[in-house]
Amino acid sequence: MTMKIERADDTGTIDRRVARTRALLQDAIIALIPERGYAAITVDDICRKANVGRSTFYTHYTDKDALRSATLEAHLRSLSRERLSKDERTGSRLFEFSLPMFEHAQAFRSLHHALLASSGDTIHDQMRERIQRSVRAELGGKRIGETGVSAEFAVQFISGAFLAVLGWWLSTDTKLSPAQVDELFQKMAGQGIGARQAPIDEG
Repeated sequence: MTMKIERADDTGTIDRRVARTRALLQDAIIALIPERGYAAITVDDICRKANVGRSTFYTHYTDKDALRSATLEAHLRSLSRERLSKDERTGSRLFEFSLPMFEHAQAFRSLHHALLASSGDTIHDQMRERIQRSVRAELGGKRIGETGVSAEFAVQFISGAFLAVLGWWLSTDTKLSPAQVDELFQKMAGQGIGARQAPIDEG
């Protein structure tokens, strides 16, 4: 299965040849992380996998950490676009970002597990920041409940809980499907911030 990720820069405009080279490098690190683990990968490994020269690599990225960060950002951006394209889901759940992430994590389980388990604080901070932005956007205009908890506290609570559940789900032998784990997350997250939700169907 090929990961479809957004390769454009922050402006959304990028030279086609540059985009192709970055796509090759990003695909290379995506393929190598599950095979070897991030720490063992070298720039030479990435260049061989992508069939590009070292000088080309350093034209685009300062080091493998920069490539990893760009790859994750592109991946998260593509998930956001996927979520927005599924209009039929909008408004049906409290947090719309979670199910696409669970679905993608299942499709690329070894990659997600390698990223979450062995990439260090930087990758976690990057994911946490993006999830926090999604939660802030989705809580905008929504009532937090009768708890008196600030919106920002709820953002920190929900994003931390999501990352913890995602990491647990990827690292254990649980048979929960993406839809099932998302349903449980939605229920617990909703209860945590005092939001009113329909009860989960346990059948």
